[in-house]
Amino acid sequence: MKRWLVLLCCIAACSDEAALPKAAAPTAQIPASAAESAAPQQAAHAQLLFTEIPPEASGLQLVTVSGAKNKLAIPENIGQGAAALDYDNDGDLDLYLANGNVLPGQSPHSPVGSRLYRNDGGFRFSDVTIAAGCNTNAWCHGAWAVDFDADGDRDLYLTVFGGANIWFENQGNGKFVDASARWGGADTGPSTAAAFFDADGDNDLDLYVGNYVDYNPAKPPNGGKPCSWRGLAVSCGPLGTTPAPDHFYENRDGVLVEATEARGFTAPPSYALGTLAADFDGDADTDLLVINDSAANFLFLNEGGHFTECALECAADRNEDGRAQSGMGVDAGDVDNDGRFDFFVTNFSHDTNTMRRGSRTADGRLFFSDTTFAMKLGTPSYSKLSWGTRLLDLDRDGDEDIVVVSGHVYPQVDGADVGTTYAQENQVFENMGAIGPRGMTQFAERQSPPGDAFLKRSCSRGLLAADFDDDGDHDLLITEMDERVTLVRNDTRSDGAWIGFALTGPGGNREAIGTLLTLTDSTGVVRVRQRTWGGGFLSTSDPRLHFGLGNAKGPASLRVTWPGGSITEVGDLQPGRYHAIISPAAR
Repeated sequence: MKRWLVLLCCIAACSDEAALPKAAAPTAQIPASAAESAAPQQAAHAQLLFTEIPPEASGLQLVTVSGAKNKLAIPENIGQGAAALDYDNDGDLDLYLANGNVLPGQSPHSPVGSRLYRNDGGFRFSDVTIAAGCNTNAWCHGAWAVDFDADGDRDLYLTVFGGANIWFENQGNGKFVDASARWGGADTGPSTAAAFFDADGDNDLDLYVGNYVDYNPAKPPNGGKPCSWRGLAVSCGPLGTTPAPDHFYENRDGVLVEATEARGFTAPPSYALGTLAADFDGDADTDLLVINDSAANFLFLNEGGHFTECALECAADRNEDGRAQSGMGVDAGDVDNDGRFDFFVTNFSHDTNTMRRGSRTADGRLFFSDTTFAMKLGTPSYSKLSWGTRLLDLDRDGDEDIVVVSGHVYPQVDGADVGTTYAQENQVFENMGAIGPRGMTQFAERQSPPGDAFLKRSCSRGLLAADFDDDGDHDLLITEMDERVTLVRNDTRSDGAWIGFALTGPGGNREAIGTLLTLTDSTGVVRVRQRTWGGGFLSTSDPRLHFGLGNAKGPASLRVTWPGGSITEVGDLQPGRYHAIISPAAR
């Protein structure tokens, strides 16, 4: 039975934007007095358990297509994502699964076309693509669900290889229409990541499109011959291929207009695969992190609607050895509960995934420290080639764990002595708290029990998290190469309390991207979460924000810092349910 959303609009003390100028906007850091006065009250240790719902039970029958099985062209290696959205406004989360296609001269091994699945309850879904009018045979990479026109339902934006990106406008009656020509942003890429956020502070959603390689099937790199990797004949790239430039589109009265240079997004083209929109510097506007393959990352800080690239200065561009990595997926959170946001990036095999801990220098500058090995996250990722990742409190003990999904790009590694495999097991890293030297948070790789979903070996790409059964924990959907998706129910038995929030943001930013939640639980512990955009890989997760509370089972209080700096404060919030929080400036 679905839990009720408790509406909490304008019953709390609110201040408008005029009363709280931007210069006075609070940062994301927890006040020192709160951090010192109470320690997190964790629930008793809970064993993390995950159950795969097989396709014959879930109804999710789409078998993805991404070129040929030998993957000798780089677009074939990227794979697809998925989107969680309540397309029919019936109160549960449905699924849109992106699908690819084949290159000229190839034959697909299964039917092409992306699919929409309606949630029928009990982890059972029905294909409603044709009836809903959102069918396309385009080679899609990313699936992005967003209420772009701020009418109360979520639309779909699909990033595409071999053509223009696609808009499907949700009509509010369970049907979609193609709005690509009317809404703009039909980037020809080839596009991978897409970030929706209010870049210029006018309370609507702008768009940054991350593009990958400028690949022409008629003129492939290396004259169409394979390249060599550790003695194997494999696909070429991305180095040696031309990177496709990213683009920024400003929302002008509901139409996305190209404004890349005008807004300061002037970094050179660089093989983008992941984007994350979040308020990294705590000044109540939204910044943008771009994760690049085989090149340094970008971090664009928002300075009043104009962006300055600071990745080198902020130490967000390379790992601690000063080396650019091959970044794929990204997510951000506060893994050590210090009130500052950290971010985690997945990378190629024979390298490590990378954790960067947010901090401030002595003169107040934003700075990220590479804490990968200090947090025990380096060695377990070395043989993996990882993609989707999410920072989530999987066991409701009050801190954020890490999910990583993996799979190689070269099928040729199987049977070769190169220290890795094509299909790989996915991983969960449990947050063990401040047990390291000088109180450093550390993680432990979870060992899957018999029958667990994480024992499955596949070639995974996209990852989304969603509470499909509204029981207060994160379920998962993982997209696989040339296979059906993996739907995972979180069956962790935890005594930990939880609380969740569905946000409606100001004006046309109904998605509330960039909103900061500061929660004080019944024991006085303060935690922060942020409504970010882009966590995972090529996928859109459940938009609700979730807090595990450990043993703090009493009422909590919440401080909401909306984009622009206005504040909503609400008290006496009961755990065990999702609460709806609506900005006074919402449409």
